[in-house]
Amino acid sequence: MTTDNDITLRLQNRELQRDARAWQRFAGMKYTEALRLMQHPLAQGILGDRISARELIRVLTEHQVLVDLDDGQTITNLGENGLWSAFEQPLICAEERDFLDLVLTIEVLRMFTVTPAPNDGAHSYSLKHVAENFLGSVLRDHSYVSNGKLIWAAAALGLPLAESSPGERSLNANLGLNPQQVQYARGMNRLGTQPRAHHHRPPGYRHLLAALEHYAKTGETTERWNGVDDAAEPLTSPFHEWLIAQVDSAGERGAIGSRETLAFDYIAGIADSDHGVARVPEELLTILHNVGAADEVFDAARSAIAEWARTSSRPVSIRTERIYGDKHGHQGWGAGGGTVERYEYLCPCGEGTILEEHDNIPGFREHDVRLMCGKCSAEWQFVDGRATRDWRLEPIPADVGV
Repeated sequence: MTTDNDITLRLQNRELQRDARAWQRFAGMKYTEALRLMQHPLAQGILGDRISARELIRVLTEHQVLVDLDDGQTITNLGENGLWSAFEQPLICAEERDFLDLVLTIEVLRMFTVTPAPNDGAHSYSLKHVAENFLGSVLRDHSYVSNGKLIWAAAALGLPLAESSPGERSLNANLGLNPQQVQYARGMNRLGTQPRAHHHRPPGYRHLLAALEHYAKTGETTERWNGVDDAAEPLTSPFHEWLIAQVDSAGERGAIGSRETLAFDYIAGIADSDHGVARVPEELLTILHNVGAADEVFDAARSAIAEWARTSSRPVSIRTERIYGDKHGHQGWGAGGGTVERYEYLCPCGEGTILEEHDNIPGFREHDVRLMCGKCSAEWQFVDGRATRDWRLEPIPADVGV
């Protein structure tokens, strides 16, 4: 009895055989060698469907960026060095590694988010080096990718593609890939500043790296990617959107310590992956601590956080930064020893403190938190129902006490 699975396998084998025959003719290799290539674990699709060898061949003479006319015949202009180099440096496809380099380069390009149009932040020569370093860090036999192979891979994927210098017969091309993700990949592969945050990580980056590492150890690849980066860091938050809207309308940086400069520098840090998105207000203070910001910048941040909490249309609460902490042992009061903890935090206005205390002594267990600032006590209150160690402040509603 023939099952649906049997039929699927027959169709898959038929497609592999057709691709093998096409590659045999194109590359000038034996059919059995070409068939083994089509069946290679790395050629079955890691971040997407298996790449058809017939499609790879087709785009060379049908993609508008890759074609040229010679005595009325359509030929490819693509060579190993890039566009318009076919005559001097024809594409090399005779060896097994040539085909695998190409399909692996396609997988690298699949990592990124596609943009509607090509852009100079996704330049073929820059991406060639990304592919080389990314692949070579795991598979040493695939540490070289030509500019031409990179462009070929982009065309086969159907990415937006254009000459980098139209009309000049440049070797290079611009691709339609997210430029911030490209910059992140450059930094992660020793081609730029190492990212400190990962919100610009290409969605398929982690899966492809893990799949290649698994192949290097076992000779097999993992299951095909489901299209989701489970560890993706956020690209926005309500507080983030409010903060970036505080930037100067003319796009100027402004004076240090101003709200506009705080927003300007925060946006620049996000773009350069120096830090991630502030999901909640206190994360902005953590970011400033990590980058060694000046006192004036901290003052601007505290002022911004307080205003956001007071003016937000949604219920919000904040937690301020700790400025002192101590925990020490205590002999107790006859029922055994314990510990005493005391922590101080800045109040929202920065002029007073929030005092959090814990007496962890048998028979005298007490936990308390107090707002030690007259001004803030009139404007802020602790959120009800939270444990002492998990305190948060919220603005006192305007109608309270009226």
